[in-house]
Amino acid sequence: MATLLEGKTLAGQINAVTAEYAAKHDLTLAVIQVGDDPASGAYREAKKRQAHRLGIIFEEYLFDTFVPAREIESLIRQLNSREEITGIFIEQPLPRGYDPVSLLELVDPVKDIDGVTSANAANLYLNRPGLFPATAEALMRILEFYHIDPKGKEAVIVGRSNIVGKPAALLLLHRHATVTICHSRTQALKEVVRRGDIVVAAVGKAELLKGDDFKNEAVVLDAGYNVTEGRTVGDVDFKGAVAHVSAITPVPGGVGSVTTASLFHNLVKARQLQYGT
Repeated sequence: MATLLEGKTLAGQINAVTAEYAAKHDLTLAVIQVGDDPASGAYREAKKRQAHRLGIIFEEYLFDTFVPAREIESLIRQLNSREEITGIFIEQPLPRGYDPVSLLELVDPVKDIDGVTSANAANLYLNRPGLFPATAEALMRILEFYHIDPKGKEAVIVGRSNIVGKPAALLLLHRHATVTICHSRTQALKEVVRRGDIVVAAVGKAELLKGDDFKNEAVVLDAGYNVTEGRTVGDVDFKGAVAHVSAITPVPGGVGSVTTASLFHNLVKARQLQYGT
């Protein structure tokens, strides 16, 4: 039976550090939501509750209907200029008619707690201090918490998104793993996955990877979150894999809670980048 790499205890430790810092230094998170996408609204409300639990000031800027992009651009510039704003988060997806890349690029990189600006992507690429995507950070924190050293290991990442797959690949490279990224056009996917000492599943397809897709000694980090037939499942068939691999994150209860904690801890990092303390 595989070791369960649960996230609750680790998330609690990260949150405790963030709350202790917030008690000494004012942290303010500004969240922008355009449109009425129900999922975006639910995520925003969850952030608000978490911010209040951690003692973080929460400002929300809601645009229920379409407004000219220049109004959103002006708001971002205003938030950039306000010293008391520690971090800025733009809820996705944005409605049709907006260019999300251009809007995200307006966010000051030291306030970009989502880690999506090109400046922070460059910092990650060059292994310099910066703010990086929370899910990718969460995967590294889980490995560290459970004393799993990627050095010299073969890591296989299934998924090449800008917020999970690619940043996770770079973070693993910086920790001296040998990294392969798989995607929808990868031939013989199962054969590639079976090589992995560490496998990150981040493709967004429910239970795509089965138990026999992994080597027996594999460590599996499931960053997927899918709701199917009333169940929340990951990108890995957990029941099939748990009896086959050496360690695995459950869904729910694994990567997700650590991702949320890492996102809010990025506020701590953001303030340190802005003020040096």
